[in-house]
Amino acid sequence: MEDITIALYDDAGCGVSPLMPYVDTKFNGKHFTRTAKYMLGAALLRCGIDVIDANADSRAEPVHDFIMRMGKSSVDACIVLTYSSFGSRKSFNDVSGRTVGCPAGRFAARSRIFCEDVCAKLKLSGGAVTLVSDDSYAAANCPTAVVSGGYVTCFDDAKLIYDRDYAERTAEYTALAVCEFFDVPYIVRDDINAYPMLCMTRRGKKVKMLQCLLNLYGNSLGADGVYGQATDRAVRRLCIGNGRNEKDGVTAALWRDLTGGCDRPLTLGSTDSGVFYLQNKLYSKLYRTKTDGVLGKDTLSALAEYVCDCTGNDAEFADNEVIDGDTIKLVRPIGGGRARLF
Repeated sequence: MEDITIALYDDAGCGVSPLMPYVDTKFNGKHFTRTAKYMLGAALLRCGIDVIDANADSRAEPVHDFIMRMGKSSVDACIVLTYSSFGSRKSFNDVSGRTVGCPAGRFAARSRIFCEDVCAKLKLSGGAVTLVSDDSYAAANCPTAVVSGGYVTCFDDAKLIYDRDYAERTAEYTALAVCEFFDVPYIVRDDINAYPMLCMTRRGKKVKMLQCLLNLYGNSLGADGVYGQATDRAVRRLCIGNGRNEKDGVTAALWRDLTGGCDRPLTLGSTDSGVFYLQNKLYSKLYRTKTDGVLGKDTLSALAEYVCDCTGNDAEFADNEVIDGDTIKLVRPIGGGRARLF
């Protein structure tokens, strides 16, 4: 297979929502763009496509700086992940929906085909997706797609900023489109053969995939494809938090932890990787909780409120109570949660 490299850029300057009710804060679109970038990177690497993290520090920067840097790199396409906005951002409005921006410029024709593929695949994930013109990246020296997860100024779209399943769905269907555009076989996320055992000194795309997934759990690893000390420390922390032997390295069990959401029972004080998932899902539904990966009383309280609102039955979790899979399933649907107050 011909080597293909995709540059990924998360737009850290895409802006914040108006004040979200119940949690009394503004949701920043860069949370979605960063999460979706890591998930998309992992999906592409799983399929054998190399990636360049165009802003590994996830800081906003001028578009022309990004384009100049990518112009010096040998990449086959660029994907920009962003969130849109409409109006003053002081209040919510009804402009909503995902968009795929298609730049003009030297690669306008190829970019349009590329963007049409991305748009078509995202539609398969459910909901409307609109192909729009976006000349911000017209100077890029390769086909480019600007993928927006929605509008920070739309209440329902803004809630999705913290929904991990929404970010994953966006990433996987975008990866499917990239594979189709470059005629590369798409490897499904659950293919166990895509996740080899890894250890110190290993290099390559699978190590990059590991680094992308580790970054979803509070790490800040550069996706350089080198299994060095920083990557090893992150793996050991995850193993300890999930109750696994820290000396085992990256086994099939750890890969399941990285990709499986929240599958194991949890108790107060759990630092399981699934706690990140649970906290982000609750927060996206506007139930106030920390998103620090530690199952504290605030998360138990938020979960109890959510279960009560979902089932109509009073719910309260004791400090020693086990949160089982049936309870966790209640938070899995994308979207939903608390409604607008006005």
